[in-house]
Amino acid sequence: MPNRRLPDSPMRVAPQTLSGSANGDRPESPAPKPKAKSSDVKPPEKHTSLLKASAGVGIALGIATAGSFLLFRLLNRMKVEGLENIPDSHENVLYCPNHSSLLDNFALGVGLYIPRMLFRPEYIPINLADRKNFFGDPSSRRFKDRVLRVLGEYFFKNLRTFPVDRRGVGLEQVDQWVEMLRQNIVIVFPEGTRSRTGEIGRGRAGVGKLIYDARPTVIPVRLIGTDEVLGVGKLIPSFFRTIRIVIGKPLDLSELIDQPLPEDERKRHDLYREIASRVVAAIRALGHGKPLPLDKPSPQTDDDPEGDLESATAAPAAETKSAAERQSADAPEQS
Repeated sequence: MPNRRLPDSPMRVAPQTLSGSANGDRPESPAPKPKAKSSDVKPPEKHTSLLKASAGVGIALGIATAGSFLLFRLLNRMKVEGLENIPDSHENVLYCPNHSSLLDNFALGVGLYIPRMLFRPEYIPINLADRKNFFGDPSSRRFKDRVLRVLGEYFFKNLRTFPVDRRGVGLEQVDQWVEMLRQNIVIVFPEGTRSRTGEIGRGRAGVGKLIYDARPTVIPVRLIGTDEVLGVGKLIPSFFRTIRIVIGKPLDLSELIDQPLPEDERKRHDLYREIASRVVAAIRALGHGKPLPLDKPSPQTDDDPEGDLESATAAPAAETKSAAERQSADAPEQS
């Protein structure tokens, strides 16, 4: 049988078409994808009707509502004071509570907006939460972080929780949060992290910057007793405790936020810190608690990233700080 020449295989590719040189060099491996930053994350979507929202939003809201109602209303006792101070608006409203428990956001949801947000989901507040506490460490293979990554993606995100990286918070992120605040209700913890002692720490300058730039309706809130249910270091909540939520009247900060922004970086930072200090003073005035002098360090520690607008906003330790360090010090971080 005569030999027949077979046609070239369609899978054959000329060497020069491969990634790499034609002399047989191995193709270069693709560059690793850059790590996602908080500023790259899409802001939580705002829904005006659960019928128009995704099924995930309805499921997550139902689970969170049932679980929170069970924990705070049935297994514990909750008292809410000052409901008349809640604004009717669902835009540019900033709640500023003290912070002592990972359950604070859930307690606020129950006390402030249930059952309203079941029928008006635009009232679901945005929570600026530390990525590692609610979304897991993206670089870790530990079981805890794997579980948190799943919960963060399919549960917390549907509850309008926005992940924030504790380290490396920049002013571009603050600008993104300003835009979110202008169109939503946002919860921010001025202390920046959970208190270990029950005392209320000093406010972070980043909170002052957020308020100065967005000009929101600022509502101070005092949470009492959430640390007894699930304090720092606890894994299992306690029952039959009393939780008290005191909602204050909207703060008049016009004396500070109507000032022109100082050109001097140090004076600008001092203005932001003064705004945050006024907010913290209003929180302290709402309930019992030992005041913490503003010129002393906060009783919190930096190993807890769970705060809203964290220690990256701390005042510069000395005048010799570089401009980059001061810029980072003005940036808030959240829980």
